[in-house]
Amino acid sequence: MALLHCLGPITLLETVTSQASPPAWLVQKLQSAMASWGLRCKPADLAARFEAWRSRLPVVDPGTDARNAHSLGAWVVIPEDPDWPEQLDDLGLSRPTALWGRGDRNHLAGLGHSVAVVGSRNASAYGAAVTRDITHQVSGEGWCIISGGAYGIDAAAHSAALTAGTSEPPTVAVLACGVDRFYPSANAGLLGRIEEYGLLLSEVPLGCSPTRYRFLQRNRLIAALSRATVVTEAAWRSGSLNTAHHAESLSREVAAVPGDVLSGGSAGCHKLIREDHAVLINNGSEVLELLGPLGNDAAVGIQDEQDSLARRPEDSLEPHLLRLYDALPLRQDAGPSHLCRVSGLSPTEVMTGLSTLRSRGLAADSLLGWRRVGSRNGPAVSRE
Repeated sequence: MALLHCLGPITLLETVTSQASPPAWLVQKLQSAMASWGLRCKPADLAARFEAWRSRLPVVDPGTDARNAHSLGAWVVIPEDPDWPEQLDDLGLSRPTALWGRGDRNHLAGLGHSVAVVGSRNASAYGAAVTRDITHQVSGEGWCIISGGAYGIDAAAHSAALTAGTSEPPTVAVLACGVDRFYPSANAGLLGRIEEYGLLLSEVPLGCSPTRYRFLQRNRLIAALSRATVVTEAAWRSGSLNTAHHAESLSREVAAVPGDVLSGGSAGCHKLIREDHAVLINNGSEVLELLGPLGNDAAVGIQDEQDSLARRPEDSLEPHLLRLYDALPLRQDAGPSHLCRVSGLSPTEVMTGLSTLRSRGLAADSLLGWRRVGSRNGPAVSRE
């Protein structure tokens, strides 16, 4: 990667193919660049890399790649292109040299407003439900959801974003293989919908198969493309923790959803929270809070609604009226003498209080007596 930054891909390819060993000018240039980055360079290691790179040549003919890409509707974007996602430049030396994609290329402009939602492939019903709820709310506020296209949490996040998303694109899948291959094959239908409405991206060319190393490598792209990474369910050694650590190293927001402390499926989330790598979140509004003014406004609105629902008409009653209100039965009428015994109030206080409660819509009378009128949040528990 350092050589790519020093020479560019074309000059580097020509040098590797034409030189048996690294020329002195290249070694000197690389050493100077590495020193400026605070890194060390060993010429012996560079010679070994030249030999390894030559063993992988010749590469696929560019014309063949171009024809295959055209038949798939695939395209390539490089850092010099105007629609290159600039947030990938934060990766520095680890920035990809190119991105292959499928879907509407114009959607690349919308990736600056993205949130990564990742987690375990072996998701529980709880993890899938939490993922859908969070994704539904966040994507409904216009945020693109980025994930890895895998089973479990990834699939739940993509599906929810396709249903509720209002951004362009609603969701993006970053693959660990070439975009000519839908992997895992059981998610082919989902990946096809993502291509239709969103984007499929990969840093490896057509024909590449998924490997463990490539899964770990693509996680840095998910983290870099997103303003925040949310881990909704993850075991102790889940690959999604790798994505979270990449996000943290890039100064991105990281959030995690807690789960059952007796379940190993949430151990990774608890680890992130305990070690201060992640903010504990319970719902989509708390994710939106991490994302700036839009999130704060949405979260405040939701909190105001919850506070409003939590307030009941009887909450403002004076103590003696509340005692009388609690004494009123819900399903049968009671006379004043019964209410005196239950509430401990005098007959005068009971009659005056009943009149007040009736005027406030909290009590009703009939020929048989008095009963409580339930509040809008459901009736309180009677103390009969």
